[in-house]
Parts: sequence; structure tokens; C-alpha cells
Amino acid sequence: MRTSVSRREDLHPFVAKLGARIRDLRLERGMSLEQLRKKTGIVVSHLSLIERGHVVLTVGTVDRIARALGLTPMFLVLLPEESELEAVVERMGHMNADKLARMYERVSASKSLHLKKPRPRGSHGP
Repeated sequence: MRTSVSRREDLHPFVAKLGARIRDLRLERGMSLEQLRKKTGIVVSHLSLIERGHVVLTVGTVDRIARALGLTPMFLVLLPEESELEAVVERMGHMNADKLARMYERVSASKSLHLKKPRPRGSHGP
């Protein structure tokens, strides 16, 4: 008989990385598994299996865990060690609102300088 939870004996690399990321983010926030259980409604033993990469998560479970950690689901599944963009997003996730607003202003200002409409090749007009 199959259960609705997919427990993996052979760890899939992404599932293992996501589980480790959940654990790291939980610990970073000073949360115990019990505190995460209270916020998600997911039993501690299942949360432990998730963090160890033994459970393939549903989208709903990712959403519940992300929100309990104060994140969006998309932010939760970003793996900063995978790419520079994801590393930048990770760092931005740790910034306060004022710092993010200042960064947004700087990026917006620099984009306006570089977003001039290019002339077609071979055009010598004004």
C-alpha cells in the first residue's frame, strides 16, 4: 500500500538541498522543530524527515513551511549555492526594508541610464 507521503531512501540532490535549506533557515530564526510544527501543522517527525531530505514535498507543504519561516515559497526554493542570481536574492532576503528601498532606488536610477532605445544597425540618423 502506498501512502500520500513519498519517503525517499535514495536521496534526490534537490530534495536533500531543500531540506538542508529549510533546516538552516529555521535555525537562523532560532526556531525549534516544535515551533515550526505549531506554525505549519506538520508533525515534528515529518518535519525532521523533510529537513534530512527523505521526503519529496508537495507545493502546499513548501508554501506552509515558507510562510511559517516568514518567506515566500519562491524564496524558500532558491538555492544560493546554485547560481549568482540566487545568491544575490538570498542576500537581499536578509536586508531590512530601508536598505532594500535604497538599493531599489539605485538600481532604478542606473537602469534608466542604460535603457536608451538602441538604433537599428546601419542607421546614421540623429
